[in-house]
Amino acid sequence: VGAGIAGMAAAMHLAELGHGVHLVDSAPAIGGSMHLLDHTFPTNSCGICLMLPRQPAYCPTLECDIHPDIHLLPLAELEGLEGEPGAFNARVRHKARYVDGERCTGCGDCAAVCPEARPHDHEGWLAPGKAIYRPAGLRAVPDTWVIDMEYCTRCGACVEACPEDAIDLEMAGWEEELAVGAVLLTPGFAAFDARVKGEYGYGVYEDVLTALECERMESLAGSSGGRLARPSSPGGKTPKKVAFVQCVGSRDNLCGAGYCSSACCMYTAKQVALAKQMDPELVVTVFFMDLRAFGKGFEAYVEGVQRLPGVTYRRAMPSSVHQLQQTRELLVTYVSEGGGLEEEAFDLLVLAVGLAPPEGMQALARELGIGLNAYGFAGTEETQPTRTSQQGVFAAGAFREPKDIPETVAEAAGAAAEVAAFLQDAIEDDTLPVPDTLSGPSRVSGTGTL
Repeated sequence: VGAGIAGMAAAMHLAELGHGVHLVDSAPAIGGSMHLLDHTFPTNSCGICLMLPRQPAYCPTLECDIHPDIHLLPLAELEGLEGEPGAFNARVRHKARYVDGERCTGCGDCAAVCPEARPHDHEGWLAPGKAIYRPAGLRAVPDTWVIDMEYCTRCGACVEACPEDAIDLEMAGWEEELAVGAVLLTPGFAAFDARVKGEYGYGVYEDVLTALECERMESLAGSSGGRLARPSSPGGKTPKKVAFVQCVGSRDNLCGAGYCSSACCMYTAKQVALAKQMDPELVVTVFFMDLRAFGKGFEAYVEGVQRLPGVTYRRAMPSSVHQLQQTRELLVTYVSEGGGLEEEAFDLLVLAVGLAPPEGMQALARELGIGLNAYGFAGTEETQPTRTSQQGVFAAGAFREPKDIPETVAEAAGAAAEVAAFLQDAIEDDTLPVPDTLSGPSRVSGTGTL
């Protein structure tokens, strides 16, 4: 459940072991936040393909799509489980796409006439799209168009424009029951809502971004073409001074997030390195409380970024941000290490938002009888790694606790091994039938994983 980095990695490992896997994701295409990542630390290369069990490999979305033992279920959600561990019936709710994937040719005539805008999946309102859209990401699978009914007015313009009669505004969702032996929860994370920290002006000042929006700006596939830009200026003027603020929505009990999000120090350093690569004259200040660069080569990576000309790491937490009316610069107020009140103006402010539990997963966890910790994550002291308090249900990735990509990939592999061992025990106990084919979950009923 969840087809991001952890879900795809675990699915591939289980499929390679011969288990049929239903890969469920609530988004219209699989991949999750992977589509944001042109670069990953500490090498600044993509490297996502290295998470798969065999090499060489295509991107994980493509590998999951072509594997005969993986059944993709995008735009779907797990609603509940019935039965016993090893012999579950999983209730899956499929949401309507409103576009027939068999008929749609991807011509885009529908979007050309659509009068309604919606925020981009990764860039938000920095790069709005239409209410009918193709899933974001060059590697999105499936890339069939979909309608976001939250922003659709049902005007019918897209229906009239479609040359293949592929759009049905009355299309209904449906439910399905799947016979599975085990369930692995890998729903990923939700980025902390930076509007909660109102002192930083996110959602009020156009030049205040989240790290996810900055990540997309630095992507060659992003709307700015791989460069930082000031949203407030016509044509997206290149900033000269940029500030990054770490621990926004992490290590902060005032907003209910007293934990460290683990990845923020490193992804900030990576974004600084990329920004300096794009513009060597850029002046960058990173506001931080302390640095937690734990991982192979991570500390050396951060030290290399700190040595870049024009980069300053300042141990201080800004207390307020205001916009100067004439220049539209952002005036950041903070207390220096010496205890004095300081102010400095910047063209762009990037908030390193923390990782929060994925939205809606708490209700599902309660439905499945899974214990959560005080912050809403599935990792608790009472359960072993990747195992939950419900037998036959496992968890991995950022849903257990915030973690970076290498940890996520490693834990996904461990979870796949745990699930495989559980399924083997169930087969030996006659809870599951021994599969007579490895041709995919639709033909290996009851022996696979959700």
